[in-house]
Amino acid sequence: MIRLPVADTSFLYALFSRSDLFHKKARAVVTSATEVLVPSEIYAETVSLIHYRVGFQAALAAGQWMRAQEGFRVCPTTPAVLDRAWSLFRRASGRLSYPDAIVLAWCRERRAIPLAFDRAIVRRSRA
Repeated sequence: MIRLPVADTSFLYALFSRSDLFHKKARAVVTSATEVLVPSEIYAETVSLIHYRVGFQAALAAGQWMRAQEGFRVCPTTPAVLDRAWSLFRRASGRLSYPDAIVLAWCRERRAIPLAFDRAIVRRSRA
C-alpha cells in the first residue's frame, strides 16, 4: 500500500487562503508532494468552510481545483475507517472533532502522516 499523506481541512484551507498564516507552507508542500489523499468528508468540510468564509465562487473554484489535480485523490471512507474514526472521536471526549478523527483514522489505517496545521491532529498522530 502506498502511504499517501492525508489532508486535513486546516491544511487545505491554508492552501486556498492567501491570508492564512500557513498559506506559503501549504503551497510549498503541495508543490513538492506527488500525491495527497483527501477523505471525502474533509473535501466536503473544506469546500463548506470556504463557502462560509469567502463565498460560493471561491468554494466552487477550490472544489474544482482539487478535483482537477492529478495528485489529489478525493476518496470515500470505508466502513472500517468510519468505525475507527468514531472510536477515536468517542474516546477523545470532546477534545477532537469528528473530521479530525476521520483524518487520524485514515492515517492509522494507511500508516500515513497527516497534512495538518491543527495541533490536535499532529499531536495525536504521533501517539
